Amino acid sequence: MLFLESPYKVEFLYNFYLRFLSESLLYLTNFVLYISLWIFGYLCLCCIVYRKYARKLPTRTRGALGAKRVLVVVAHPDDECMFFGPTIYRLCEQGAEVYILCLSNGNYEGKGNIRKQELWHACKELGVPDCNICLITDTRLSDNPKLQWPVPVIAKLIGHHIEAYNVDTLVIFDRGGVSSHPNHAAVFYAVAYMFVEKNMPDKCTVYTLDSVNILRKYLGFLDLPLSFLLSSKSYFRYFLRWTESRRVSRAMKKHKSQMVWFRYLYVMFSRYMVINTLRKISLADIELELEVDD
Repeated sequence: MLFLESPYKVEFLYNFYLRFLSESLLYLTNFVLYISLWIFGYLCLCCIVYRKYARKLPTRTRGALGAKRVLVVVAHPDDECMFFGPTIYRLCEQGAEVYILCLSNGNYEGKGNIRKQELWHACKELGVPDCNICLITDTRLSDNPKLQWPVPVIAKLIGHHIEAYNVDTLVIFDRGGVSSHPNHAAVFYAVAYMFVEKNMPDKCTVYTLDSVNILRKYLGFLDLPLSFLLSSKSYFRYFLRWTESRRVSRAMKKHKSQMVWFRYLYVMFSRYMVINTLRKISLADIELELEVDD
């Protein structure tokens, strides 16, 4: 009797397996189709936003910041291209006077003198005159992720340059420093120190470069819709056309000593090569940020 029933059991299991396999394939196909439609829709949205926004880009008018004299503070040579390239390029194109304050010569690997020369070459490509670049060589501000830069020293340097160049707009890293580098974050904390100590001139408006998560960081121009959606009215956006972003890429490649293989990938995929979102901050914002740290 058991012998007679066994073929039926085998047939039942076989049919069950086929049904399970076919249903699984159907669900998988529907899932892949669903995801593909979402990806296609998002790509279409990116293209629409790109085309619409690119047409509206000003050429020789003041930028959204309304800035005339801008000081961009960076920690190392190449920061100006890797992170602030779209902002610097667009402001220069729009006729603003842009100054670069670089707080170290990037001598972490003993290439400080080479990187100093590369900074000037890269800034020239972006449109910043040689006379508008200042590089600090202070042993207290050595390029080292394990070294805590003294905030009062940086604050004094920034304050001096704001007064010396009659700066009306200051652009810096935010608390995250884009790449979580302590030297980048030190710039933010120095400006926070200036706000708290009432040393920030009233005439100077401060903007911080928005740090995004690692997924958005490497979406390139595909992050454009998210940059519009996730940035509020207190943000300003600088976006480059394809041909303009190539100029920022050329500027970055002037830093030849830093162009190892993964930096080429960064140049290809990083949204910071084409998009900058800047947030206007005040003393109230600074106090809130410092409370979060505590």
